[in-house]
Amino acid sequence: MNWFKNIFGSNDKISLTVDGVNPQTENEYRFFAFVEREPTTFLEGWYKQIRHQYTFKPQYTEAIKQKIRTGEFKNPHTFPEYFESQFDYIAIDFETANNSRLSACALGLAFVKNNTFVHKDKHFIRPPKGEKFLSSHCRIHGIYADDVEFALDFEQLWNVELSKYFNNNLIIFHNASMDLSILKNLFNYYKIKGFNIEYIDTMKLAELTGKPKKLADLAELFDIDFSNNHDPQHDAEVCADVFSELIEFYPDYHSLTQTLNTQSQQGKATSNEVDIQIKNENLDIITEYSITKEELSELTIENNGFVFTGELNEDRDECKDFITEHGGLIKPGITSKVNFVIIGSGYGWSKVQKIHELNTNKNCGIRILSKADFQRLKERYAI
Repeated sequence: MNWFKNIFGSNDKISLTVDGVNPQTENEYRFFAFVEREPTTFLEGWYKQIRHQYTFKPQYTEAIKQKIRTGEFKNPHTFPEYFESQFDYIAIDFETANNSRLSACALGLAFVKNNTFVHKDKHFIRPPKGEKFLSSHCRIHGIYADDVEFALDFEQLWNVELSKYFNNNLIIFHNASMDLSILKNLFNYYKIKGFNIEYIDTMKLAELTGKPKKLADLAELFDIDFSNNHDPQHDAEVCADVFSELIEFYPDYHSLTQTLNTQSQQGKATSNEVDIQIKNENLDIITEYSITKEELSELTIENNGFVFTGELNEDRDECKDFITEHGGLIKPGITSKVNFVIIGSGYGWSKVQKIHELNTNKNCGIRILSKADFQRLKERYAI
């Protein structure tokens, strides 16, 4: 079942609807926001095409006519007050300027009430000073430093907007190792207090229902459009759609609810210790991509690309020589041309994040070897 695919019904056909706006919807906020947002020329054409097919509520007709006549219309309702700040759940998605969890530069939100989207939004976020935009990230999500120059920082956004509804609604996101970690680090960095957030991770829910864990695979499974991934608002909408499908297979989903609050964060790392916290949070990523015993026994060095990160038990140059002597290639950084990454103590957390990014978005299949795995590989080649 997909609650959001056809608001009008299976026999209705409208080619020019935007965001599924229904001329008879009870959601006045959404309809008036649609009239306020859309250009007059589009709105006039849309209205002319469907007004003979569908009955408009009188107040909607008047709003459209006012916009066409004057070129202006102001939504009489405000968000989230119109909904009394109460929703079934809110799906969210962050985008970051670089590999740091502090570099959030945009947040997408999809609000669901009575089993349908009632509002969608995207906020640009100005990252903390020193968090630079990497070209690799900009190419993925299309957000640049100029886009956030006059945006609020996260603390300001929390105070004027997010605190109105984050604390009293279920928050849904896909992949706790990313979005939840971003929230934690932003709360710590800005020393924000008084938050109490209940959340569910759709990746965990998918795992429990035996479904794929990647959002793109879930969207394909449930026939959900995922053509604009890495636009945070679209990703949040897809996350909400996926959640609505998964709970059909797991009715007791409320049992999976977890809490992030001020008390749980007390004593956690703040700005100078964020990197340590991030490294710990990357353990689940390392576990996911660690090489298995069977894979290690079949690993062939020749023509494969290798990267070393962290402190090893022996000289780094000698380790690299071992790889090249057996036909392997030493790569300077994590790219799609890397096959294996050997990690030691004090490994580079940004490299782990890059592995996760490439494996998730480009299906690269990069595997991680521990120091012990690398030693076993050497022993196997010595036979």
